[in-house]
Amino acid sequence: MNNEGKPEIKVLEKSGTHVKLHLKNIPLPLVNAVRRAALEYVPSMAVDFIYFRTNTSVLHDEIIAHRIGLIPLSSEEAIKRYKQPEECKEPEAENDPECYAILMLEAEAGEDEVKTVYSGELRPITDPNVKPVTERVPIVVLGPGQRIELEAYARLGRGVEHIKWSPATVAVSTYVADIRVSKEDCTLCGACVRYCPTGALRIEGGKLVADNDKCTFCRQCVRVCEHDAITLRARPNEYRLYIESSGALKPETIVVEAVKEIIRKLDTLLSRIEGIEEAGG
Repeated sequence: MNNEGKPEIKVLEKSGTHVKLHLKNIPLPLVNAVRRAALEYVPSMAVDFIYFRTNTSVLHDEIIAHRIGLIPLSSEEAIKRYKQPEECKEPEAENDPECYAILMLEAEAGEDEVKTVYSGELRPITDPNVKPVTERVPIVVLGPGQRIELEAYARLGRGVEHIKWSPATVAVSTYVADIRVSKEDCTLCGACVRYCPTGALRIEGGKLVADNDKCTFCRQCVRVCEHDAITLRARPNEYRLYIESSGALKPETIVVEAVKEIIRKLDTLLSRIEGIEEAGG
């Protein structure tokens, strides 16, 4: 069976924080759509608003609320359970358990103490699955006798609304290099090896060997080669996609949800086009 032209996806790296994919026979606009959807349209949980009961710290309520809003919250289960962002923006949705998860923060410094309040002290009240991804994000420093007490309401949102709802911290697509060396023109002078900053070129067994995976397209090898023995180009319809997660979602979940968001938008576009055709007919 001939697989030429058939889309191929290979996992190059995968960890709890990032995933790196090799994509072949997939057009660049689609790769870029997945990249942008990962940053802007995949929903995750973040604090939307806060009720302050007490705040005697040196920071205003607005500054503390902004800091808490930027703390990543675990959202792996939340994206399955909670309503979509579009359904939870009205004030009456505040008490809807399918829209908002509530977290509580209570902290006080002793009379002779300076206390740093961290994200680990932000405790889930209504949903134990929605909690800070890390416990070591500093929120505020309390001086002697100062106190802070608040309720934080978190909901699903999208990065296009505010970056705090973006589950991806990095989403990058890159070309795949194709380094070709002319055996007739290469004199093995070693200039390209010395100037290559990533070690993509080396002399081995009496010939110049290229490692395409290490190439970053800086083109230093092409510039310093006096005999024009090196040709550098990008492979057509072949890319690498790197997604790094804030911890709110697993990196592989971000990729899957990004594809779902693209399909959802295409379905919406198709239904509107069909509506226009029916109205015109």
